[in-house]
Amino acid sequence: MDLCIDIGATKTFVAVFEENEEKISSSEQFLTESSEGFDRFLERLESACIRLLKGEKPRFWGVCTAGAVNKDGVVLWSPNLGWKNLPLKELMIPIFGEKGIIENDCNAAAYAEARVRNVENLAYVTLSTGIGMGIVVNKKIYQGSHFSAGEIGHTIVEPNGPVCSCGRRGCLQAIASGRGLENQIFEITGQKVDCAVILDYAQSGIEPYHGIVRKASLILGKLLTNVVDILDVDTIVLGGGLTKNEYYTNMVVEFIVKNYYRLPTKTVNVERTIYQLNSGVVGMIFLIRDLFGGVGAC
Repeated sequence: MDLCIDIGATKTFVAVFEENEEKISSSEQFLTESSEGFDRFLERLESACIRLLKGEKPRFWGVCTAGAVNKDGVVLWSPNLGWKNLPLKELMIPIFGEKGIIENDCNAAAYAEARVRNVENLAYVTLSTGIGMGIVVNKKIYQGSHFSAGEIGHTIVEPNGPVCSCGRRGCLQAIASGRGLENQIFEITGQKVDCAVILDYAQSGIEPYHGIVRKASLILGKLLTNVVDILDVDTIVLGGGLTKNEYYTNMVVEFIVKNYYRLPTKTVNVERTIYQLNSGVVGMIFLIRDLFGGVGAC
């Protein structure tokens, strides 16, 4: 079997694929809880993988994770996980074997979305605990000079805004992500309110929830409109937990559609992810099979 893992700031999703299949055979999800330390996380991950693989080693494996990842599989910096210069591939090889790769989670998701849509240029944006973006140019992942292309969550949109997990003020993530919305409401009300509840209150027009969410969606919409124009992509795809709330997502989509730079031949599709479970692991199964061979490879 082939093994794919998506390590998110909140949850980790593990999936196995039969060697000749492109659909998930079985899967398991657990809380990442990176604050407990990497060793504890690795123990829980290994236990989940042993159960799914029934004690066998995978044929190929792939891990996608939040944060900047270099070509050697080192997580250079992941503010949402608190990992810096973590040699993740090196730590995974003794468990899963040599035939594996590490990739940024949004890059993997972007690759999956571009592959299934058969488009050359695409940006995938995840709106969840944090905010990230993966970029596909000419059907290949664009990583940038420092393996951090697409880190829009850590672009400053309000210089004197709230503090972000990266330590700076006014990053997009600190304003428009799930955790960002929760932190802002806590600062105002002193109450810990789940993001889903915040979005429901906002849709009902209840303040300060309505004002915070509307401001966040407009800031996000403006930035993504600029992304569309800067990258000149065919398609921009929105994924992640926040897209389950149509009130929030529709405001973002409407802003992009109304405001992107018009050219006579330019059409931009703004779509929601087509994957109900996890586009990151789908991207990883394509990537590992493209590299090592097998059904589903290009």
